[in-house]
Amino acid sequence: MPTIPSLRGPVDVNDLGVTMLHEGLCFTTKPAYQQKAMDYQIRLLRRAADVGMTTLAIFWPWLDIPKCLKATEGFPQMHFLMSTGTFLRPMTPPAVRDLAEDDLVRRFVKELSKGYDGFESQGIRPFLIRLGSNDGNLSDWEKKTFRAAARAQREMGGQVPIGLHSCAGAREQMQYLAEHGANIAKTFYAHIEAEFGWEGRGPEQEADYLEEVLKAGGSLVFNNFDFEFDTPWPDMVYLINELDRRGYSRQILLTIDVNWEFDEDGNIWHEQQKNHPETGKRGYAYMITHAVPMLMAEGVSLQRINRYLIENPRRILGG
Repeated sequence: MPTIPSLRGPVDVNDLGVTMLHEGLCFTTKPAYQQKAMDYQIRLLRRAADVGMTTLAIFWPWLDIPKCLKATEGFPQMHFLMSTGTFLRPMTPPAVRDLAEDDLVRRFVKELSKGYDGFESQGIRPFLIRLGSNDGNLSDWEKKTFRAAARAQREMGGQVPIGLHSCAGAREQMQYLAEHGANIAKTFYAHIEAEFGWEGRGPEQEADYLEEVLKAGGSLVFNNFDFEFDTPWPDMVYLINELDRRGYSRQILLTIDVNWEFDEDGNIWHEQQKNHPETGKRGYAYMITHAVPMLMAEGVSLQRINRYLIENPRRILGG
């Protein structure tokens, strides 16, 4: 099996272990909270390591690399995969957002092959491309970024995974990438269970919609555990079980998408925690301590859990 690049050098895909493909490392830009942010990030990683989490794909293309190195230095047993790419247009820095398509391709390929600016000599380079769109009606800017990602993937031999922010429009995202030559077997679509993006479809209709992505070879990422306000738990379980039953067990992935921020008083809040306190427990370790037991209580076998968290990420990353 091949090796792939990570924050601390090449890693054999056989050593990836329990892997979540859509995560983040969070650091505040407020000077007063820099150390508090670092301490909290390290605490989340320690909990993850303690429960056996092995690999996190950090899905934010503009990371502070020195801070990432500092936060992760105490966890040699863990691997951190990095990404290039874009995100939703308002959240993409102007220096990347305003590039022409050819320049985007050059940027993606340079980072994937040689490393991030200033870190080439250390071999710190990404292995994934991130993309995002607001819905299935891709804007001209989003189409530009999708074409650039497909071209960069081809230039890198077709094996670089492309991960997408897909609260809505996963099928249309997949179709546009396919039209422009992307290797769909190396694509995965996150947040597809969020019901505000279902365009009025019920669970059965949504399963039919998502199956079109799976038929084309793409994979689906589920992360809305304890997000009942976005995805009622019975609907989440239905989708996972139904798509597995239809024969797509090897194209289902699980993640948490850990993210948090400071308020003006220096308090840390996880996503949606102010309105939904239960989400405050959603660190990386939560996948093992909460999400997996929740699924197993619904009859999802340990064999299937291992497939979703170990085998399927390894296949997408390593072929």
